[in-house]
Amino acid sequence: MDTQPEQLHAACRRVVAVINGKGGVGKTSTAANVAGQAADAGHNVLLLDFDPQANLSEDFGVTQAGTGHDAGAALFDAVARGRELVPSHPQIRPRLDLCGADPNNTRALVAWLTAHLGQPGGELAVARALAPVAPRYDLVIMDVPPVLEEPRRVAMAAARFLLIPTQADISSLKGLRLVSEQFRQARNVNPELQLLGVLLTFVPEAGKAIRKDVRNDIAADFGTAEPMFQTVIRHALSPARDARGSGLLAHELEQFVPTKAEQFERLRQRAAGATVERAVSSTAVKLAADWASLTEEVLTRIAAAETLAGTGAER
Repeated sequence: MDTQPEQLHAACRRVVAVINGKGGVGKTSTAANVAGQAADAGHNVLLLDFDPQANLSEDFGVTQAGTGHDAGAALFDAVARGRELVPSHPQIRPRLDLCGADPNNTRALVAWLTAHLGQPGGELAVARALAPVAPRYDLVIMDVPPVLEEPRRVAMAAARFLLIPTQADISSLKGLRLVSEQFRQARNVNPELQLLGVLLTFVPEAGKAIRKDVRNDIAADFGTAEPMFQTVIRHALSPARDARGSGLLAHELEQFVPTKAEQFERLRQRAAGATVERAVSSTAVKLAADWASLTEEVLTRIAAAETLAGTGAER
C-alpha cells in the first residue's frame, strides 16, 4: 500500500532544500558548507545533489565516479526504480554521506521526473525515496539546480524547510521572487513546507546599505523581512576559489592559512629570489566563521520550528 503524504512529510521532517531560480548565488557552497559544518559539530547529515553539473561533489574533492557506479545513479535508482537510497559517497566526511550527481544519470532523472510529474502523486517521487532513510539523519540537505523546474518541484514537495541564498543584484532577486511564487504553489502539495530563511551572499564587508535594500525587497516578496538570516556571507573570491579547487570546505581550508611567522618566512624567500606558491588568504578564516554562524542559525531555526510544531501552534 502506498505511503500517505502525511507519513512521507513526517519522515522528511528535517529535510532542507537549498534553492534559487538563478545560478551563481552561492547555492551549492551553502549546501556544502552547512552540511560540512553540521557534520563537524556532531550531526549525522545526508547531502543530495540534483544538479547535472555535479559541482557539489567537486566541493568535497571527489570526481563524478561513485562506489561502483556513476554518482547520480543512487538518486535515479531510488526515485525512478523504487530502490533503497544508498549514498554514492558514504562518509565523504565523518558523519556526512553524499548522494552525488553526474551528467548522465542526473539528466535521466530529470527526464523521468518530466514524464511523471503529471501523474497522480508524481510530485512526491523524491519524498517517497527519502522517507525510508531520512529518519536516520539529523539533517538532510538537497542542492537543487536553478534552471530545471522539475527538481525544484519535487524537492519542495519533499522538504520541510526551504533555504534561499541570493545576491543583491536585480537578476538574483528575480530568481528569489520566482522561488517565492513556487513556494506558495508547493504548499498545496506539501502544506508542511516552511521558509527557513533567505541568505544574503557575496556581500562586501562594508555593504550595510545593500543589506537594508535586500531586506526591503524580501519584505515585499514574502510580506515580511523576518525570514532573512542575520548571517551574511561575505564576498571572498580568493578563499572560495581555493576551497573548490582543493576540494576543501571553508573551515577545512582555514587550517592552511599561514601564521605570521610563516608569512614572514615566505617574504624572506621571495626577497631571496625563490618562487613561492600563493598562500591561502587569511580571509578564509572570516569566511569559515560566516558559514559556522549560518549553520548555527539553521539548526536553531529548525529546532524552534519543531518546538512550535510540538505545541500545536505552528502556522
